[in-house]
Amino acid sequence: MNMKDRLHSHKIEPHQASVLLVLLMTLVHIVLAFQVELGGDEAHYALYGLMPDWSYFDHPPLVGWLQILPMWLFPTDWGARIVPISLYVLLNILLYKVTVTLFASPDQACSFSETGSEVSAHNGGASHWLGFWSLIALNGTLMFPLMGMGQLPDNPLMVIVLGLVWLVWQMLQTEQASLKQWLLLGLLVGLAALSKYTAVTLVISLLLVMMVEKRWDWLKQAGLWLAVVVALLVITPLLYWNAMHEWASFLYQLHHGTHNPDWRIARFLRSQAAQFVVYTPLLFLLGWWMMFKIRNYQNQATRLLLLFAVPVFVLFAWGSGREESLPHWPALAWLLLIPIVVNWLWQSRAKLTVKIAVATQLALSLVLSLIMHSFLFTPWIPFEDHKNPIQGEYGWKQAAETALQIQTELGKDEDPLPLFVSNWSYASHLTWYVRPQPVYVTTGKQTQFEFWFGKAQAGMDGLLVVPHYEKIPPQTNQTNRFERCELVKKLPIRTNGSIIVSYYFYHCTNYLR
Repeated sequence: MNMKDRLHSHKIEPHQASVLLVLLMTLVHIVLAFQVELGGDEAHYALYGLMPDWSYFDHPPLVGWLQILPMWLFPTDWGARIVPISLYVLLNILLYKVTVTLFASPDQACSFSETGSEVSAHNGGASHWLGFWSLIALNGTLMFPLMGMGQLPDNPLMVIVLGLVWLVWQMLQTEQASLKQWLLLGLLVGLAALSKYTAVTLVISLLLVMMVEKRWDWLKQAGLWLAVVVALLVITPLLYWNAMHEWASFLYQLHHGTHNPDWRIARFLRSQAAQFVVYTPLLFLLGWWMMFKIRNYQNQATRLLLLFAVPVFVLFAWGSGREESLPHWPALAWLLLIPIVVNWLWQSRAKLTVKIAVATQLALSLVLSLIMHSFLFTPWIPFEDHKNPIQGEYGWKQAAETALQIQTELGKDEDPLPLFVSNWSYASHLTWYVRPQPVYVTTGKQTQFEFWFGKAQAGMDGLLVVPHYEKIPPQTNQTNRFERCELVKKLPIRTNGSIIVSYYFYHCTNYLR
């Protein structure tokens, strides 16, 4: 064997590079799982697992059902991260598979050159390298790796939708879909609905696929209607819970996205600016271009991904004008755009501007990823007191321990002073660390905590826990507040010479309703 053959035999394959990347990210997530306390959403869904139900007020039940077994076996901070870390591994695998499958053949792995002619990417396993670079794009963002460590409804939804896209692609390649495929489609749509209410966009996407691909024959297949029945059966627990609670969850979601009567461009632009940062500038700019590039709708692979991505973007673009969207809400759409963007970059890789843009983004992603993950491990970057960006997620374990100590000092052991906070997210943090004690929310708005612990009764005394970024001192002598509150203790939490967050503990009397 000559030197050239030896070098070729040791050349790393795309699937091997992909495995190494996923293993690296999994190792990082496992290390952080033991180091970082739970965020508000994480704690909330861990509590779902500790208190299982048919569904929940603010979200469908799958995000909580997935936590039932881990919370039974390992009711700890790191135990709450077993499911999201596992789902993120599966997400990487499915993204690789979907990219390779959709862009595997010469007629699909192509883009249009500036002259309008198709350029094939089918060149010695190029589609497998597209799969690897899709994983680079995924893990090079700030948002997706963060979601890969913390449980959110979007985590199972993204995995399910990638599976659904792959299934629909297989169905489009045949004259008539099999009964097994139809039943699986119904199951996946039902599970998506059990993950997040925005899965309603999947129904729109599937209708668009049928119309655009001219598969009207599907309407004549019994499998389609069996799939509808399966999906409805899967979401029965969600419907049952809502029927038993006056459709509370449905009404909450409708109000959540429409309570502001006016649509403002400023809200939309702020939402887009946040996405520009957390999904990387390159993916953001090219992603929007890919959605508006007409030629992408002339290729079946890119068209299929866009038919699933665009309805999600439309939903959150419209909604963000009424209420600013959190950056992770449209994560599914950005995920589906990754293979399209990567495919276009692969076709254009000979251009100097593309090389510079990709190299710059890779360097930026590497630096930001190292900063983000190291900062999560220990907040080493100096900030002024009470200006640290992680202050909202920091120190709740210590605050809970302090609250328990004050309860012992102020109340009787057999009847501890009830705990209060002013926000459902704070309640999630605190409840996680003081469980099984109840925590009450003083806003007067309906939250999941009223379903768990009931409403605070008029005349109750309590211990109110207030982080510094809330109103200090708390409002008193009005509805859904206490008549009087007296500061008992202030707990500043310092790291590396600066105060990240301070917690105030108030002994309050006579809750007013």
